Amino acid sequence: MTAASNTSSWRRLALSVLVGVVAFTLLFPVIYAVAVPEQMGASEMLPNVPDGTYRVYVVDWGYHTAIVVPQPEGWTLGPPGEERAPLLEYAWGDRRFYMESNFWPQSVYVTLILPTESVLYLDGRTSPPSFAGARAVYTRIVDAATLRALFGALEREFRHAPDGSRAAPYSGHAGYAGRFFPTYGRYLWTRNCNWWTVERLRAVGLARSGAGVVFSGQVRGRLSGFSP
Repeated sequence: MTAASNTSSWRRLALSVLVGVVAFTLLFPVIYAVAVPEQMGASEMLPNVPDGTYRVYVVDWGYHTAIVVPQPEGWTLGPPGEERAPLLEYAWGDRRFYMESNFWPQSVYVTLILPTESVLYLDGRTSPPSFAGARAVYTRIVDAATLRALFGALEREFRHAPDGSRAAPYSGHAGYAGRFFPTYGRYLWTRNCNWWTVERLRAVGLARSGAGVVFSGQVRGRLSGFSP
């Protein structure tokens, strides 16, 4: 075999490997999202929400979105030190990228393509809320039953200790005002933070399907009844 034929063989092999990697990168996350059901915890037994109307927020932080809900008086669902906060911000994402701010290229690739460990972010906020730095904020008025159902959908994300209490939050959360908690589900680009926001709202009739949602700017088009 000549040197030229060896070079040609190596080029064909390299091209085959490249095509395989690209195909895996594009197809595996889609197949996973279709074939593997989303993991969630058991439904929480929450008290009734007092009759009335309540304002729910969806906040676009530029690359990810969060849901902010008013906490009924007397409830204690906030993070440590903010258990009774009047507003609670919930967001979900990959543990390494979101909580640990690990932006190394190989880590980002794994985060997007392979099912990786997720975390739930919870922060207490004051009323009226300030969303300084947000790219967009969308709001909708809901009734007591819808708010209770939304809390139920959000609270199912927390992993729990054997005694039924929430699993303790992680200690590492530099740069964030809230806390990160162990949660269910696996993160990849077909099931990312913005897909999660839409799906939690869809569960209570406040959004359409999150299928195909990748970027935060897509979330607005899936919301039902929200306004800027």
